[in-house]
Amino acid sequence: MTRLLLLLWLSPAFGDCVRPDPTPWVVADGKVDVDGDGVADSIQIETRDGCRVQDEEPCAGCGDRIEGHFVAVVWLSRSRRSVSTPIALHPKISDTMWFWNRQYPSGLSFGDYNGDGRADFNLGQFTNSVKWEYGLFTVHRDGRVHQFALDHPEIYVAPGDVPSTDGIEPIPGGIRFRDYGNADDPPGWWVFTCRWQAKREAFTCSSRRD
Repeated sequence: MTRLLLLLWLSPAFGDCVRPDPTPWVVADGKVDVDGDGVADSIQIETRDGCRVQDEEPCAGCGDRIEGHFVAVVWLSRSRRSVSTPIALHPKISDTMWFWNRQYPSGLSFGDYNGDGRADFNLGQFTNSVKWEYGLFTVHRDGRVHQFALDHPEIYVAPGDVPSTDGIEPIPGGIRFRDYGNADDPPGWWVFTCRWQAKREAFTCSSRRD
């Protein structure tokens, strides 16, 4: 019974969904040279069908947030056209995401995470009061976006707190990130180092106590 009550307290108590005005709600944006012309191209993570939810009851994942279907919109400087790609953190489970409702967009953090020379960015969302979970996305020269290394590894960053984090550090041959294990005995910080395996198109990760 105690466990059931705890799970109910941690689960969002969904409030009423209020549609915002038709203007896209932008959760994050940034600029990076995508098409190789030496001029930075603009990228926005936005939703047009999102709704604002304000929970009445307190819980770990409750608050003022926007839920909906999100897209990555890339404006190419060379062709002067825009390319829109649906994105989600776990597309096989859900094609929607949610983010805290903030007045201004967060900055997108870029890095070449797999060493292929293309611009990559990370995007994530609240997991619990300690950390956020992030996915890696690459941007093709034509403006298309796709998620790679889906859930391999699962990237949890503490404290997170932003839709796109600089806590995922590009290193030669891969990435490094730092997480807090509050379920460990004793709890503490861990450093994960992940090397990109090009032939397998996957990361191989190791971890150590910090």
